[in-house]
Amino acid sequence: MKLNFHHLRAFAEVAHTGSFTGAAECLYLTQPAISKAVGSLEEVLGIALLERTSRQVKLTEAGASLFSHARSIFALEQAALQDIEERRGLRKGCLHIGASTTIATYWLGRDLALFLERYPQIDIRVSSGNTETMVHQVLEGLVEVALVEGPVDEERLNCELWDNEPLLLVTKPGVERAHLGQCRWILREEGSGTARVVAEILTHLGIVPARQVVVQSNQAAVQMVVAGVGVAIVPAIMAAHHLERGELACIPWSQGELQRSLSKISLKGRPASPARAAFESFLGETRGQIKSVS
Repeated sequence: MKLNFHHLRAFAEVAHTGSFTGAAECLYLTQPAISKAVGSLEEVLGIALLERTSRQVKLTEAGASLFSHARSIFALEQAALQDIEERRGLRKGCLHIGASTTIATYWLGRDLALFLERYPQIDIRVSSGNTETMVHQVLEGLVEVALVEGPVDEERLNCELWDNEPLLLVTKPGVERAHLGQCRWILREEGSGTARVVAEILTHLGIVPARQVVVQSNQAAVQMVVAGVGVAIVPAIMAAHHLERGELACIPWSQGELQRSLSKISLKGRPASPARAAFESFLGETRGQIKSVS
């Protein structure tokens, strides 16, 4: 046994207005259509819901009970529609964002602060990890959109350039460019967007690190260089404070500015929620024109 909600709505309006005519007017239907809907509902349920006389319509005991349930059902319907409308209007909702570690630590906060000034009712959840972790979370549907380092070569994902981030080759003061090949290099772990970018840079420049230390974050790499463990290519924003204090030195490249791309990734075919659509539009406004790299 299944309820036909069109028939239930017709019955509820008859019960509410006290007449088939009144229900027909409220639902913009004909009176025969209302009568047929209520009759079909009674037939399916196998019980009389209304007592019909020439002068009035009265609820049976079963009809009164069903009307009570119907009012609750349609109240929930209105609550659901209101909830959806508020989400469409960005007056409520939750957005789950992924971000690689450096982006989450140094870049995302400023963007989120501005975004939430515009949409203060949206709740935000942020997951962070290396690029490989973020790709996995997007593919598994755990986050709607993620900001990661470098382009991502995964056919199931949309990948768009979000921004470019300056990189610096940092050392302890006194290290010469000619000695870089003999230096110990502080590198990121496999799966990190930084690791891939740095590997491409070193290959392009013909540098093969004689020794290396692998770390789990760019922040750890900076601290290793400050401690004198070796040299590293790191985001400029992370090294700025130590450069100002004289704890680090920067070796410029004659080939030009070092940088890495920052990308926005999302799952192909996954409809964007209103909150995600607003966030992506906001990123486009604040970071300039986004160019597709997929």
